[in-house]
Amino acid sequence: MASTTIKNEDLLALKSYITAADSTQYASLAATTLVLDLTHSNLRQRHAEIRFDKHDTVDELRRRIHQKTGTPPCFQHLQLKSCSGDGGVIYHEISPETESERMLGYYNFPLGANVHCVDMDPYSKSSGGALEDTSLVEKYVMTDEEYDRRKGTLRDWGREQKEQDKEFSLRKHAKLHAELVEARRFYKESGVVKDGFEIDDSTGVLIRCSKEESLSGEEQKVNTNTEKTAAEIENGAESLQHLTLHARCQVQPGSRRGEIAFLGEIPELGGGGHWVGVILDEPMGKTDGVVKSSGIRYFEAPGVNRGGFFRGRNVEAGDFPEIDIMDELDDSEDEL
Repeated sequence: MASTTIKNEDLLALKSYITAADSTQYASLAATTLVLDLTHSNLRQRHAEIRFDKHDTVDELRRRIHQKTGTPPCFQHLQLKSCSGDGGVIYHEISPETESERMLGYYNFPLGANVHCVDMDPYSKSSGGALEDTSLVEKYVMTDEEYDRRKGTLRDWGREQKEQDKEFSLRKHAKLHAELVEARRFYKESGVVKDGFEIDDSTGVLIRCSKEESLSGEEQKVNTNTEKTAAEIENGAESLQHLTLHARCQVQPGSRRGEIAFLGEIPELGGGGHWVGVILDEPMGKTDGVVKSSGIRYFEAPGVNRGGFFRGRNVEAGDFPEIDIMDELDDSEDEL
């Protein structure tokens, strides 16, 4: 996997601050302290920076490995590597038959060395991923007949509704509920009540008109067309009137900041309509200005994750300067 080059000066400064003491991370340790990484042939887990003393014996090392992996000392073939990872070179091996009273200082471990345990137990309970692979765990499966007999389930609720309304179906209920949620969201953002809905005078909540339940098939089609028209208005040119090209902006969700690089219609993207193309300050987007489905470029972003297309309702233009990460690290008397 190719490494990512960081060009943002604030991020580079933050990285330098965090890694500044890497070369001296073991400087404060006692002269007899060992810091070892423990790994296992049957397990993906890695136990990092486990501390030992040079006067501890191999028996103590094996006991700790047994405690963390479940492999008994008599089945542990230990490989001593100069460092963790694939780059570690095996410089010594300790077989299960080796005398366990020898002290760890004898093996001249470098700090950060890796002790890899090869499990020699032919019946090891950790073999084949038995301790880590959750796909091997038998899942509980309920038969359709058993679920059908249960009370308080979605299916049981659907049967009760069917008894009250012969035309009821879960599919229809889900569709109507989704329409109600969308109508409430649209009303909250625009203050416009979609056709087929009204405000309940007693609660102030947007509800479906009572006459909606008695609409004929033809009336339902007319209502559907009306809602489509409302959706087109919501994503039309009017949704971009509060924005201008090259203005600084903030995008939701996530309060991401950037600069507006495109305003206009993109027919092939997300149901069409008008969109806002934004060059983000940080790599928190999904594009570099190209719509993947058509290959058409609408603006130029400096990286594949530095741009995004957003609906106008999710973009706010204004005084949104690029955030200085280092400012957030300043000490404050209001935070201890």
